[in-house]
Amino acid sequence: MQEPTTTHDDGDASRVLQGREAWQQALRDALLDPGVGWCMYSDDYRDWPLGEAAVVQALQQWAFGLRNPCVRVLARDYSAVVRDFPRFVRWRTDFGHVLECRELPAGIEAPPEGLWLQERGVLALPAQRNRRSVLTSGGAWRSSLEAFEQAWEVAEPGFVSRLLGL
Repeated sequence: MQEPTTTHDDGDASRVLQGREAWQQALRDALLDPGVGWCMYSDDYRDWPLGEAAVVQALQQWAFGLRNPCVRVLARDYSAVVRDFPRFVRWRTDFGHVLECRELPAGIEAPPEGLWLQERGVLALPAQRNRRSVLTSGGAWRSSLEAFEQAWEVAEPGFVSRLLGL
């Protein structure tokens, strides 16, 4: 179930989405045309559609189609990604030059779970039961992106594309 889009005096536009499927569909839709660069954060990405062939194929097309794409991926723990999303892991390996991945250490405040594109985003909202999210732009988008940027600055490299060894 979706609530109508609301526009505020400060230029913010938002639409609340209810449920896991609405969250995943909003992410799918955003990743079909993410623009030049984007950022994403989740504790572990378990609830994201990163294992779906269509999503990974769209990301591959995106990476081939741009001159200097840039993706920043932040998580507390990538073990669920490695275990549950082999297509995304392969894409990360093949396109490691366009992705920078970092891990957020314990004790550091996390940004809201979300996907930030140029001028818009999909953010998770706190919910007691079902997944809730919001499509947003304007000031709400900017303030949540600032929280991502602050976490990114203190995060450490993680989810490397290739393991080097002797």
